[in-house]
Amino acid sequence: MPAKKPLAKSSGSKPRKHEFLSPSWIDAVHALRDEYHDRVQPPSIAVRANVVVTGAPFGEPEILGSIDTSSGQLALEAGHISEPDLTITTDYATAKALFVQQDPNAAMQAVFGGKIKVQGEMTKLLALQLPLNEANSAAVAHEVAERIKAFTAD
Repeated sequence: MPAKKPLAKSSGSKPRKHEFLSPSWIDAVHALRDEYHDRVQPPSIAVRANVVVTGAPFGEPEILGSIDTSSGQLALEAGHISEPDLTITTDYATAKALFVQQDPNAAMQAVFGGKIKVQGEMTKLLALQLPLNEANSAAVAHEVAERIKAFTAD
């Protein structure tokens, strides 16, 4: 009996799910950033941050990444950058809650609760929040957050 061919994905089907911080998830975030690049307000303050995520359910015991807004766009990349303004260390579950749910209050609670350790300029951490002062920025930020949630595996 011949092997069944996988069904083609229809335009109305759910997006493919990716494990948070996996290479395919990072690729999906890059594609989303490229799609929205002309709709997102540039960051008002340049921030260069290294991120260390511990306890991932795959790969190495620590996932190293970076966030850099110095080019005027948000760049989320694998690996560390030189001369960061700050380094953020947190566990996988907290990082997933913050990056996927994007709740600034949860971020501050995690910092004060010791789930996020920050070395360097703490004020730059606050600058990483998306600019939500204008209605359009808030709508775009919400749309992007919903798209990230949609392609992130539970």
